[in-house]
Amino acid sequence: MRLLELSDTDPQNLKLLALSRFLVGRIKDTDAKKDFSLSAFVDLAQNMGISVTADSLKTLIRTAPLNSVIADIKGGRNDGRVIFKGSTSQNNDTMSVDQARNTVDKMAKRALP
Repeated sequence: MRLLELSDTDPQNLKLLALSRFLVGRIKDTDAKKDFSLSAFVDLAQNMGISVTADSLKTLIRTAPLNSVIADIKGGRNDGRVIFKGSTSQNNDTMSVDQARNTVDKMAKRALP
């Protein structure tokens, strides 16, 4: 996203963007699902002083800058989910038991004098 796109943006939307990016980062860090409770998201935003409701958030995600972070909102206020873009969890660093044993064996052999 370019700075020019943000210069004309409402400060409330920029705060929502910052909150969204923070949550995407936490989702990646914790390897969690890529969706978040709508009621929790609205509560977090309101605690930050952002005047937003579930309905207004559904409208805001259709335009920049939020459309670059939030893919969709499913459901209503109480049972809804905020679905973020680009926060899919990919756990490629796992190995099979045999691979782990082979690695440990190799490391043990290297450690011997």
